[in-house]
Amino acid sequence: MPEHTPAPTASRAVYGFVMFLSFNIFFILYLIWALVPEAYFEHIGIDFLPQRYWAVSVPIYILTVLTVFAFLIYPSLGLLMTPDMNDMRTITDEIGKRRKQNGQKLNYSSKKGNCVCKDQRQCWKEYYDLGAQVEITKRIPAVSDLDMWDVSEHLHL
Repeated sequence: MPEHTPAPTASRAVYGFVMFLSFNIFFILYLIWALVPEAYFEHIGIDFLPQRYWAVSVPIYILTVLTVFAFLIYPSLGLLMTPDMNDMRTITDEIGKRRKQNGQKLNYSSKKGNCVCKDQRQCWKEYYDLGAQVEITKRIPAVSDLDMWDVSEHLHL
């Protein structure tokens, strides 16, 4: 069985075209039912249609539900999923944790300046050394973002 992909396929094009035609046909039938007087339907012999009340109330009900969802429920779900202010996830993330672990490994480097990291691909020694050199040469540092683990360390440890 082929993997599901969003790529255009012949069957997807056929289904899309059938859905397009079906929607247009049902929308035209809805407009005819909502706008044509009942006398014309009775003259043709159609007397089993729902009341006209439903032609207005169902779309209004659907739009009301969508509005409540869009302006109340959806933002509330976002607020519920946001961690508290004193939660560590608001201060650091996986990349920050990785950089902090690599920074702690740098404290154990040899006197020659060689890195003793177990995984050389994840070594950040040159990055930290370059940052330290820039801080030494400048008296007042430029405005920049603070490292996440430094903020976390000063606030919570």
